[in-house]
Amino acid sequence: MSRLNVVFLLIFIGVLVWITMFSPDAVDRIQRGAMSLFEPVTKSGDGIKDFIAGEEEDAISVAEMKERLEFAERDRDRLRLEVLQMDELIYENNSLRQALLYKERAPQSLIAARVMSRKPSTWYNTLIIDKGENDNVKPDSPVIVPAGDDAALIGKVSEVRGDNTAVVLLLTDEMCQVSAKLMNTPEQGILSGQRGMLKNLPELKLRYLSKEADAQPGQLIVSSGSGGLFPPDLILGEVQRYDVGVIDAEAVIRPIVDFDSLKDVFVIRPDIVEEAEAPGTTDASEVQAVPKPENGQ
Repeated sequence: MSRLNVVFLLIFIGVLVWITMFSPDAVDRIQRGAMSLFEPVTKSGDGIKDFIAGEEEDAISVAEMKERLEFAERDRDRLRLEVLQMDELIYENNSLRQALLYKERAPQSLIAARVMSRKPSTWYNTLIIDKGENDNVKPDSPVIVPAGDDAALIGKVSEVRGDNTAVVLLLTDEMCQVSAKLMNTPEQGILSGQRGMLKNLPELKLRYLSKEADAQPGQLIVSSGSGGLFPPDLILGEVQRYDVGVIDAEAVIRPIVDFDSLKDVFVIRPDIVEEAEAPGTTDASEVQAVPKPENGQ
């Protein structure tokens, strides 16, 4: 033991001996003073002890914590699904409202229809609608959707299967051919889709244009009305590319309609289409198979 420790030990023993020489009252006062001096420290120690004991009582097991987390995640997923469903209902409601407004101001007499089904193997070829013989739907009736203040052609009725069912041949199918023209120009050709394009939206081709057509990217393509099968000025798409050949030219057309999200469509009544046909025009079947011109005109 060091000399300094010995000195402190002797002083401590001397203080104890000195205190024992006091009267009992004096010793009691000294004890009360010491207790009051260390009381905050003892209270703090007791508080920490009580806090630790309370935390131990409130602590939950890992399994219970995991169960609570899984419940919270399920609740979150449920709320997300409800939000998505609500968004879809709002979108459908807005779409229906716009469609009804268009029907009221449309120059044609229209039959509102809803897409019932589509097959993945013929996604860009055909679809089934919920209107048929009971609604006076006829084969070759044009099918359109609103496009702002105008209408866009999506195809034609190819078959009426029953009282409330009909097949629509889409514009993106090569068998749906439309007499079309460059908007605000006299240039005309035959527009059709392509088969065999299952994963991507098929390009539309506007063939038999004159070499002097000079179609510009972004220029709108509309139905010409020739042949009487389709009314004039229905929007078909816009020019994406223009290629000049040896005899004539053709343009690659990007459809103006989103063919992946078709839900509500309109069928133009057959009697309206017949009234739109001008006297002396070619038969509808001629529009479907216009021969390629030999002189490029």
